[in-house]
Amino acid sequence: MNRRHFIAASGATALLSILAGCKTEPKGEKFIGHWFSDNGRYPPTLVHIERNDDTFLFTETAWNNFGKVGYRSNTVPATLNGADNILVVGDSAQIAYKEADDEIVSNNLKARRISETEYQAAISKR
Repeated sequence: MNRRHFIAASGATALLSILAGCKTEPKGEKFIGHWFSDNGRYPPTLVHIERNDDTFLFTETAWNNFGKVGYRSNTVPATLNGADNILVVGDSAQIAYKEADDEIVSNNLKARRISETEYQAAISKR
């Protein structure tokens, strides 16, 4: 009987040690960063997502063909919907995170993650 208790206690201790060592990152951290989308028709679209307390700020820098032609930046708030892999941008657009490809996708956007250096270089070209 003592041996069974010892084995059970050892197993419980190991399980608790494993769970205590697990990294617990805030929800939505996978969206944070710099993103690059090139669909080939226009100059590339650049996206920067950053945390803003419990929500996010979604900044899209895209080519504009109307009025004053050129790049325009637009920043809107974004929140996670009930799922951890869907970001709701501006209360309407939904952006999904594809972990296998490290991409964000929506109906109008497919972007891959880039470094801050690459992002700054692309922004400075506009």
